[in-house]
Amino acid sequence: MKTKAVLEQLERIRHERMLNAHHDSYDLHQPDLDALDCAISLLKILEESGRNDSVRVKELLLAVNLEP
Repeated sequence: MKTKAVLEQLERIRHERMLNAHHDSYDLHQPDLDALDCAISLLKILEESGRNDSVRVKELLLAVNLEP
């Protein structure tokens, strides 16, 4: 599966999850949504970087607001 296809599926899952959670603001801050947002952000960074680019894990973690 290509990165673009994975991103499309993750974004579709996130959209459906957000629609299901829109009635309860507490439900918008669940760990699964936070993890999904991080995964989407990481995949976008990796997709935008060239295959020959070296990507540092610490930079990726900081980009998605995680502590290294």
